[in-house]
Amino acid sequence: MRLRSVRSLVTAAAAAAAVLLLTGLVLRLDAARPAPEPPYRGPPAAPGTPAAEPAGTRRIALNTEPADYPRLRALGYDLVDVTPNAELVDGIPPGMEAMLWVGNFQCGDFALGFAEFTDAVDRFGRDPRVFGWYLSDEPNADECPEVAGEIRRRAEYIERNAPGQVSYVSLTDFPMEPLTPERVGVDLVGLDPYPCKGSAEPLDRCDIGAIDRMVRMADEAGIPRARVAPVLQTFGQSCSSGDKQYWLPTRAQFREILARWDRLAPRPPLEISYSWGHQDEWACPTLADATGGEHPDLQSLMKARNSG
Repeated sequence: MRLRSVRSLVTAAAAAAAVLLLTGLVLRLDAARPAPEPPYRGPPAAPGTPAAEPAGTRRIALNTEPADYPRLRALGYDLVDVTPNAELVDGIPPGMEAMLWVGNFQCGDFALGFAEFTDAVDRFGRDPRVFGWYLSDEPNADECPEVAGEIRRRAEYIERNAPGQVSYVSLTDFPMEPLTPERVGVDLVGLDPYPCKGSAEPLDRCDIGAIDRMVRMADEAGIPRARVAPVLQTFGQSCSSGDKQYWLPTRAQFREILARWDRLAPRPPLEISYSWGHQDEWACPTLADATGGEHPDLQSLMKARNSG
């Protein structure tokens, strides 16, 4: 800003006073600007517990069985998805924790009615073996607006009754505005663009821009990057029974996927590999098959990534 006198010269003292006044104004304006949101590190600790050190990225491969846990642990995964069943939670080995599946798919019914859900939270909400709660997979609030309210009341119940545990939803390219953390109260939001699409057979290139487009959707909806959990494509459909739209990425293609996510959402609080286990209609082959030979060796890439 440039100051000009109109009728008389400004004295040195007056100029100095003006500078001090402007400096104070700038400082007040800077103080009024909102600070950028820090990286999300989970819900507040329970009262009376010491603050934890900032956590690194937690890692989960979906659709697993107890027999898979040793292999998953060897690859650096530290979370497993199970239902809120005492026997299954008891079977989680040391060094791993549970993400409890209690959700729905798109507009479908939730796995647990609300009363059953609250019973589960009351039972496991303070269990140190539980990391969090998977509340919904690709909810479609455009076709079923009521799903947002149902997610919200479940997330609120977790916040009140499961201190230190997180609530999570996975979103796709349906409208995201009704499902932001601010609107529904969830802690983490997965984004699941699957770039290797077009046929069941590997093509030369995956549409890596699909990751950019979905992250941009999340930005425009108001989802903070610090709350984003990348969902990595570790599946194809060459042996699935349903549509054959996707192929298991090659090693080179998978490196591109990882590099793009690292650029757009570095050091996320959670990273998801979909999928480990087969799903007859949706996912075959998967990361469990990706050991080299008939399928690309993606497991060694994930081991190196998960181990830092």
